[in-house]
Amino acid sequence: MTVEISVLGDIRTRIDGHTVDLGHLRRQAVFVALLADANHTVPLDRLIDRAWGPHPPPSARTSLYSYISRLRTALATAGNDATLDRRPGGYTLTLSDTALHTADLHRFRHLTTRARNTTDHTALPLLEEALGLWHTNQPLGALDTPWADHLRDTLRLERLHTQLDRNDLLLRHGRHTHILTDLHTLARTHPLDERLIGQLMLALHREGRTAQALDHYDRTRRALADELGTDPGTELQNLHRKILDTDPELSGPAPSAVLSPAKAEPPAVPRPGQLPAPPPLLAGRARELAALDAVWEPGASPLTVVSGLGGIGKTSLALRWAHDHLDRFPDGQLYANLHGFSPSTPATTPESAVHDFLAALGVDKKAVPTSADAQAGLYRSLLAGRRMVIVLDNARDAEQVRPLIPGSPTCVVLVTSRDRLNGLLATDGARSLALGPLTTTEAHRLLTTRIGQARVTAEPQAARALIDGCGHFPLALAVTAARAAGDPHLPLAELATELHQAETRLDALDTGDLHTSLRGVLDTSHRALPPPAARLLNLLGLLPGPSITTPAITALTGHTPHHTRTLLRTLETAHLIRQPVPGRYELHDLVRLHAKEHAHTDLPKDERHHALHALVAHFVHTAAAANHLLAPHEIPSSVAEEEPPPSPSPALRLEDEARALEWFTAERSTLLAVIRLASDLGLHREVWRLCWDAHLYFRRSGHVEDFIGLSRTGLDVASRLGGESAPALQALMQRSLASTLLMAGRPGEEPLRLLTASLAHFEETGDPLNQAHTHQVLLLSALLTGDADASLDHGEKSLELYRGVGDPLRESTALNNLGWVLAHSFGEYGRARDCCREALEGSRAVGYTVGQASTLDSLGSIATLAGHHAEAVEHYRLSLRAYRSLKDAFEEANTLSGLAEAHHALGEPEHARRAWQQALDLYRTQHRTAQVHETQERLRTLT
Repeated sequence: MTVEISVLGDIRTRIDGHTVDLGHLRRQAVFVALLADANHTVPLDRLIDRAWGPHPPPSARTSLYSYISRLRTALATAGNDATLDRRPGGYTLTLSDTALHTADLHRFRHLTTRARNTTDHTALPLLEEALGLWHTNQPLGALDTPWADHLRDTLRLERLHTQLDRNDLLLRHGRHTHILTDLHTLARTHPLDERLIGQLMLALHREGRTAQALDHYDRTRRALADELGTDPGTELQNLHRKILDTDPELSGPAPSAVLSPAKAEPPAVPRPGQLPAPPPLLAGRARELAALDAVWEPGASPLTVVSGLGGIGKTSLALRWAHDHLDRFPDGQLYANLHGFSPSTPATTPESAVHDFLAALGVDKKAVPTSADAQAGLYRSLLAGRRMVIVLDNARDAEQVRPLIPGSPTCVVLVTSRDRLNGLLATDGARSLALGPLTTTEAHRLLTTRIGQARVTAEPQAARALIDGCGHFPLALAVTAARAAGDPHLPLAELATELHQAETRLDALDTGDLHTSLRGVLDTSHRALPPPAARLLNLLGLLPGPSITTPAITALTGHTPHHTRTLLRTLETAHLIRQPVPGRYELHDLVRLHAKEHAHTDLPKDERHHALHALVAHFVHTAAAANHLLAPHEIPSSVAEEEPPPSPSPALRLEDEARALEWFTAERSTLLAVIRLASDLGLHREVWRLCWDAHLYFRRSGHVEDFIGLSRTGLDVASRLGGESAPALQALMQRSLASTLLMAGRPGEEPLRLLTASLAHFEETGDPLNQAHTHQVLLLSALLTGDADASLDHGEKSLELYRGVGDPLRESTALNNLGWVLAHSFGEYGRARDCCREALEGSRAVGYTVGQASTLDSLGSIATLAGHHAEAVEHYRLSLRAYRSLKDAFEEANTLSGLAEAHHALGEPEHARRAWQQALDLYRTQHRTAQVHETQERLRTLT
């Protein structure tokens, strides 16, 4: 069992190579608070102070227990190497000797202590290893408590002292050239550290740059006087005097063999200049070029990994940047194409690349050592202190790159790869720069440059369609532009049409060349995947929607959640999927098309269908669970099932109504796509269930056309179902569609016909509860068509039926609607108010928030009609608060409109304007055209 704990940079823990999820920042703070005193008990109060600061919330102790429990679970796979134990008065993070040795915080301190108690020969590698543990100058990640800030400052100071110890050691042995760049960088960050300034002055003096050394002293002297009101210390003053006197003592020894064996200088050879020509066009990428410029910042790593999909422009970016900064690299450039993802050339071995670099550096073939390690050592020695740029192009993995990284920080290394090369980020301190598709502006510039401004201007819509069809992908755009440039008379619209047809899209981007054809480029990425990851990518190509969550992918694959996450990390590292938000994944359109092709050729039909059926089942059962949380009193969609499912429901666990709303909101577009998928698969009962369970959310959120479409789809599939339940399902969906049309303000023959058929079925089958439900919708239909007597009949009939079946919740709903009818159709405000007050009491008695919100809205309307406008405002405000808690934007808009009317009647135009404006914004979002026009007119009357 291998446990790796890293805090000298971002906070990361890995067990046997797998990243452990330590949770959010507060939980990470608890972990680091224990790690700082590993194998010692940390009292509870001290833990709370470290994780929350001096003013913790009252819930801190309870939260701490929860965090400890989750951390213990996260570390469970580490066995005895890392345990979290309760001890009297506190907790202890117990690490084995091996785990303590690999924890970078403790390893760093152990190495520096050993270095200060040993000889120079032994100390240097210890200090270098200690400094190599630092990934950035920002230890402890994003932790921001006072204790974390104090520990961070302490660690930075310890790092500085370690750097200064190493510098002193190298200076004692004549190795000033190797650290001069580092000294300049450190001096910019710590301009008042006299020990550091002394080291820089000594190194500059030995380099023959005495004037610069004296200038540094003068600047430091002035800065100390201005900022601290003091002079330089005796030691720095003495050094200054000795430099002025050209004291021979300062010349120091020749580079010491104690620290590295003496090596003969290579013969003079031409400066290597291996970079290929810069790209003729780099469209945009200003942000990415600026990110590469950060290599010059103090403390920045000279090693950068530029990663992204094949054809995304990694090589062009690296070469453009390197050519733009050639003046920074007077000692030359090295370049190697490592062919990590080449369709026809085997990957370059590190040994072969090192051998070629040695030749470029002027090493005679006879002088090249025989062993690979010795060759790599010679390569690093030749680059020590040189200012060079090294581009390692198309790398397959970290092991291919690592032997080619020089040991000198004066060399800048750019690595391009389709893989993120996380190994280099974790252990070699590399910076990561991931490339995505071009912006619209950048893509437009690329296309214009390739085919000319006149042609793009002549067909602007087609040009935009070309860009979208290429997915803003540089290689795809280049291929398309080449086709257009090769045939000046070919309309761009014709090319765009070809690109927007899924079955011809990849063919349109095929050049016949494995290296430049998009299908060929994606093929090489696909072949590089382990078989389980390739299978997952193929399955993801079958997805009907734009994105998908980890639980849904788990259902699709049939793997365990842990195995699924491992495969997803593999695909994400290879840039074949991306994670726009935690836990949700998406594929680039062109990658999706390519994966879908492979799915149909690589996976048996039965396997594809089984996976898609499992995906649909996940959404069916999760939607049912979510809808039950939103409306626990509604008829469950499981009535559609004529027999229990053969296995437990693969539903996502949702804790409460808020989580259910979050799930529906996040999955809105995916749900519609899954419904289409289920329909294509002939899963009619699953389609019915999804339509039924999603209907309430779409109504509440105000997506009018979507919830009408869901009801129509549900009714359509219900008519195709067989079995005993089919007529009932059809009747339920007839009522649902009628209700949807009426709520959208579309009364008329269709909803009345649907309701008549639905009621006839429930009367024939002797179902009083569903008869009552249907009379309630008939009441709404009668109100909208102006049939007052019919609305009253339906209201009284439904109330009678609800009382007959003993349903107090529905009884309160019926009383509320009856009150509305009495007030609006008959002007009986007193009786209407009594009905609604009884309804409100009933809803409150059973905790029915929807009923309370609706009844308060009715009471507001009745008060307005009766001229009691201040009372109406109070009722509407309470109703509005309830609807907003339910996230029911549809009814929220209606209530805001009623509130505005009441304010207007009270002579409060500004309050009325504010409420109508809020209602108008919601109506527009919900595409409720009639209400938009009506509200705009009301607002105009206020001006």
